Amino acid sequence: MRGGRSASFLLDGLTGVLLFLLLFPVIWIFLGSIKPDPDIMAANPWPTRVTFENYIAVFNKEGFLVALRNSLIVGLSSAIITTALAAPAAYSLSRFDYRGKAAVNLLILGTQTLPVVAVLVPIVVIVRNLGLTNTLTALIFTHLALGLPIAVWVLKGYIDAIPRDLEEAALVDGCGRFEVMVRVMLPLLKPALVAVGTFAFVLSWGEYLLALSLVSKSDVRTLPLALQTLFDPYQFSWGTVMAGGVVIALPAVLLFLVFRKQLVGGLLAGAVKG
Repeated sequence: MRGGRSASFLLDGLTGVLLFLLLFPVIWIFLGSIKPDPDIMAANPWPTRVTFENYIAVFNKEGFLVALRNSLIVGLSSAIITTALAAPAAYSLSRFDYRGKAAVNLLILGTQTLPVVAVLVPIVVIVRNLGLTNTLTALIFTHLALGLPIAVWVLKGYIDAIPRDLEEAALVDGCGRFEVMVRVMLPLLKPALVAVGTFAFVLSWGEYLLALSLVSKSDVRTLPLALQTLFDPYQFSWGTVMAGGVVIALPAVLLFLVFRKQLVGGLLAGAVKG
């Protein structure tokens, strides 16, 4: 009994240390965002004076609100399209047998082994040849290409865990395959769809390299590019930069807080075989 308590205490202690290490940079950036610039480099990490001037400066920065709108458009569009395409693709890979299925699975996994830098030049050339440079459409579809393979693979795992008896019963009752997917599978996949959609949004929201390569005009910049403009070589403010970082991180945090039950349910659903 004592050995079990000691192991549990040690495990809790290690978890607490890891959690502190993960959260410390986030807490430090938030505290810096509400400090005046002279206090940021002070020895005392806690703010002695609280100010929201840094946030006001961020939103008054030329083009920041436009970048916020662009990021919302690109992120939401990528999440919706990724979820809509991944669900039927994952259902097909999970339930149907056809020639080339193993190759498709291998290709989906193979795309996850390539870093974005490895395919950056072909993507830029394709986008340029299609005349989509400096458009939100280019960002939406390139972000879709990044998030769709992993979304399909994750949803396939969830569908594999759902008993086939439910579909067979619906087919016996006269439903077609499309009706089975819409009426039977999609309600059961709701936590997984929320998880995949949230992942696709966060992936698109914080993506920097493709946006830097495909966008040069200020009216189509996304938030990561707008944050870069806060590093003014003539008038630099760490407080403003930290406030911009908090603004960029906030939507992702809110998404996880709002959908935390569905996200946890999706993870558990994928971990249990039916």
